[in-house]
Amino acid sequence: MNTDELWQKAIDEHNREDYHEAHELFEDLWLELDNRTEKDTVQTLAQADALAVHIETGNLRAAQRLMRQLPELLQTFPDNYRRIDLKEMKNWIKDMISVVPPFGEITNIVEKKPPKLIHC
Repeated sequence: MNTDELWQKAIDEHNREDYHEAHELFEDLWLELDNRTEKDTVQTLAQADALAVHIETGNLRAAQRLMRQLPELLQTFPDNYRRIDLKEMKNWIKDMISVVPPFGEITNIVEKKPPKLIHC
């Protein structure tokens, strides 16, 4: 698969709420990219989908591990990429950062799915 096909397949899987498969596809795409900014954007999406899987399965310690990297990645996360609006995803990640601390106990987390990735 070329990068455009990987991108579209990852978006499709994410929107079908198969976050595990979307995560794997975003990682495959990440390996194919050379541009650091693009790699960071795709890595953020891969991590967000991994977070969704961990929240869904109740693996909160793994979710907490992601919180060590997601805040930094979010700093350069764009509002759109490859004609996909990422603003809602950015907001979802910010919400998750506020409710899933990187260390310590998690007192309250609402099982929340990330938003769909739509064309802009």
